[in-house]
Amino acid sequence: MDVVPLLGGLVPENATAKLLGYTPSYFRQMASAGQSPLSYVRRGNRRFYKIADISKFVTETA
Repeated sequence: MDVVPLLGGLVPENATAKLLGYTPSYFRQMASAGQSPLSYVRRGNRRFYKIADISKFVTETA
């Protein structure tokens, strides 16, 4: 994946969804319904996920 995290280790929503095996549209629907599997940071109208939260989610739910 050609994604460079932003300052603070933030990854865009589409890249996070693909990394975790979700479709971006399904991941976005889950977040807007308040059922996101990860906590996110809002920047304007976009959601970003922390690298630390992504790695924790992947290692602890397996």
